[in-house]
Amino acid sequence: MSKIITKKNLTPFQESLLILAALSNRIEKALKAMIPEDRIEDDNLKFTITNHIHIILCSFLEEWRKLEALGSDDKIQATLRIVSPALNRIRQWRGLSKVRSILLAHGHRDENKDAVLPWQVFKKYNAPTTYAETILLGNCSILAVKVLLTQHKSDYQEAVHQISRLEQDIEDKGIRTVGEIKAELGKIKDEMLAEMSNIAGVHIDILGKVLQ
Repeated sequence: MSKIITKKNLTPFQESLLILAALSNRIEKALKAMIPEDRIEDDNLKFTITNHIHIILCSFLEEWRKLEALGSDDKIQATLRIVSPALNRIRQWRGLSKVRSILLAHGHRDENKDAVLPWQVFKKYNAPTTYAETILLGNCSILAVKVLLTQHKSDYQEAVHQISRLEQDIEDKGIRTVGEIKAELGKIKDEMLAEMSNIAGVHIDILGKVLQ
């Protein structure tokens, strides 16, 4: 079973350390999915991975702003200064969050709930359109977090210690194997075919091919 952590006796700074560490870990895992090198030529994989990284980068920036708001301490200020080149590289793309919200989170609808096309969104908002740029930004966020956790190692270790005593199991939910996926999908297709046969005017010979 997976694990979940519960907050207790953590400072706001320690909370941010934990959240940023978790986000960085997710980006690292996404980047590792494109190793070995032959995977970098898989456009479907790159499309999926970079979209995922784009979403996490926006969460990273949101949490980093919370961290900056806590930065009156001289040591925190020093950390923010050290990592500023990495953050500046990410922040030069001011349309990241808008593209995430419209195209990746809310199904091609803008803040007015109007349907929009990808080229309209990228024309209006400044965000990466290339895989390499998004991968670079992901690496920038990883660098920033590595410096942060190294600079504030004792705070981070104390936060990890606090939550390690509060781990709780998460009950597994859903099917788990490829065999189960195939079996359940087969049942659903059979049910859809049965529905087709009960509806007048439906061309089962045409729609049936879609379900094959």
